[in-house]
Amino acid sequence: MTGSNIWSNITANLAIGGLFAHCICFWGPYLRETLKNARTGIQPDPHWKAMQKYKEVPFWWYICLLVLSFISGLIVILSGQTTLPLYSFIVALLLGSFVTPFSQLLFARLGNGIATNQLMKMVGGAIAPGRPVANLYFAMWSHDIVAQSVGLAGDLKVGQYLKIPPRAMFLTQLWGTIFGAAINYVVMVSIVKSQRAVLLSPEGTNVWSGQAVQSVNSDAVTWSLAKELYGPRGPYFIVPMSLFIGMKWSKIGPIKVENVILPVIYMYSSILASGVNSTLTSTIIIGIVSQFWLRNYHPGWFRKYNYILGVFGASGPPRDFPSWAGNPANGNMDYCNGNGALDR
Repeated sequence: MTGSNIWSNITANLAIGGLFAHCICFWGPYLRETLKNARTGIQPDPHWKAMQKYKEVPFWWYICLLVLSFISGLIVILSGQTTLPLYSFIVALLLGSFVTPFSQLLFARLGNGIATNQLMKMVGGAIAPGRPVANLYFAMWSHDIVAQSVGLAGDLKVGQYLKIPPRAMFLTQLWGTIFGAAINYVVMVSIVKSQRAVLLSPEGTNVWSGQAVQSVNSDAVTWSLAKELYGPRGPYFIVPMSLFIGMKWSKIGPIKVENVILPVIYMYSSILASGVNSTLTSTIIIGIVSQFWLRNYHPGWFRKYNYILGVFGASGPPRDFPSWAGNPANGNMDYCNGNGALDR
């Protein structure tokens, strides 16, 4: 395995461990207060108060949806060639249900989250060793609970802001999920058939690439060999240990970690390990100038012009970036694989 891939796995586990630690240690009191208010039916949110004139979605609607989804999953597991045992399917659902509240809390606070599917791959590799296809299904069932729950909660929150009746919102989400799944399948089949050669090639194009799918396949193979690769005697034992290392830090020098969202920093540092990451430098510079310098030292200008400037910078006709050593006119920008970038 390459060093960049190991770095990506380490930072992903650091982010997951940091997510658990940050939510429990720093946001625990807030979470307890929120749960207490939910039990007593007392909420200070004015949007929530305005929604009380509508009928809430009955709890049994969610139970029925859960039962139907569980039965559908059982049909896939038992009739398909998933190689995933039934007990592994149940463990996958329980693991996703455990991780979901932590991801929900981070997303609610920041409007952003972290990828927790690395944890699902680790557990799937431990439960079903030597079965890469089973690992794929385990990670899918488990992580989709997190993704779907975050999306559902986000839609419900938007519905609360727009004062959409909860029952209408629920039925709309249900219909959108079914319709969207059918559309996604049709589009996926169409793309795979028409772009098969490009998706299978290592280079891809500036439009189509099979990198993400190939990466998922490679992860499934390596995590199915978890004992040999990531076990105590394996060469990459630091990868699973990073999950616990990410939980440790409470202070970095004089700075309290409570004021720094380390899970997000860990996660985005993994971007440095793959793909085109040259945009990160300019993104960081613009963020510091806009959100720190202008916001703190020129707040009047920031309020009046910052977002107008952002829209202005993204508008207008497209302009090709000039060709130079970092942007060759021929071949790929990374000068790899003898693709003609060095030809004159």
